[in-house]
Amino acid sequence: MHSAWHFSSIFCHGKRSKKSFGSGRGAKKAAERSATEINSLLRGDPKGVTLRRPLACDRQLRLWLSDYSITLKPTTRKTNRGLIENHLVPFFGSRPLDSITERELLRFVEDRSDSGLAPKTIKNALGVLRRVYNILEDEGSVSTNPAKNIGSLMRRVENVAAKETKRVEPWTRREVEGLLGVAREHEPDFAPFLSVLFATGLRRGEAMALKWTDINFDERCIDIRRSISTEGESTPKSGKSRRVQVPDSLMIELFDLLAARRQSCLSKGWPEIPEWVFCSQAGTSLDPSNINRPWVRVRRRAQAFGVRPLRLHDARHTWATFALLSGKNIRWVSEQLGHADPAFTLRVYAHVLREDEVDLSFADFSSAGRPETARSEYLDFKESPNYAENMVRREGFEPPTLRFEA
Repeated sequence: MHSAWHFSSIFCHGKRSKKSFGSGRGAKKAAERSATEINSLLRGDPKGVTLRRPLACDRQLRLWLSDYSITLKPTTRKTNRGLIENHLVPFFGSRPLDSITERELLRFVEDRSDSGLAPKTIKNALGVLRRVYNILEDEGSVSTNPAKNIGSLMRRVENVAAKETKRVEPWTRREVEGLLGVAREHEPDFAPFLSVLFATGLRRGEAMALKWTDINFDERCIDIRRSISTEGESTPKSGKSRRVQVPDSLMIELFDLLAARRQSCLSKGWPEIPEWVFCSQAGTSLDPSNINRPWVRVRRRAQAFGVRPLRLHDARHTWATFALLSGKNIRWVSEQLGHADPAFTLRVYAHVLREDEVDLSFADFSSAGRPETARSEYLDFKESPNYAENMVRREGFEPPTLRFEA
């Protein structure tokens, strides 16, 4: 628990003025700065006093995005710019940051919800505002951060607004076989890509960015080193590379794809095959639209066979669900998916794990090492009608405790 920081000063006629700055590092810096300025005024040194203009919300948000854009991935930078310009700035405008309270953040949530904005988008917008407050608080520019508890507030708002609990929706094994069957028959160029998603749990951008040098046919694994999005090529979402184990069936399919790619290069007169596992007709990396169009066609055809029209990202959820149902360790599943923390994997897929356990033999130590005949005799003895009398007759009374003589 942090101590609250205060600054006291004595003015004329013995009157004392006291100002509270709250707790935390930012409050300490603000209190120290105020003390320095008051002391400068008392010494008659106006140079030590810094005249600060209010920190306008819109200016600080845009300044943060400009200064920290180098730390953000292109897609994240684009998303944050949209959250700032479309939601935060229109609502808060140039209001001073130190005048915004937690109640006003809830009014922002209510206003955006009434306009039809998804709770997740609202939470992401307030997450941007919280980052700005955290930085300014560390610098001592603001003493309070009204957005520090926005995570728990948004969870309560979502629970009140939701009509039912949400959880990931995986396809069944029959549906997966139907999707792959339709893809192999009607979209043969797209089928290997879909197989990779179902057999590895990769994100779509990670599968699009695979190169032949990432595939180890001898050790049956794939190294994930990059991802492709609408903003171009970048590192995976976690920012770390990882190695994913691959089943034999997918290895055979990828080996056949490599052989077919070599034949295609010979017919086209190319000196070497393209470096990308999944490439365009010109041999360049794929664009997200190259994946969306064939996927929509496959999903529409598969609906005729009773396959639910879920998202392509749900292939990742399907892999994780099958892995956990087969008894795979949660840490291994988390590493394969590229999650930063196994606790996140557990939260997302907790409903997949077994809930009711009726086999408690692992905790039955009472009969360990005893012959079965002794156990049966005990049960017969316990169920006899003269159970209490037999206890006295067989066991007797407890002997008296020996004592030392005084």
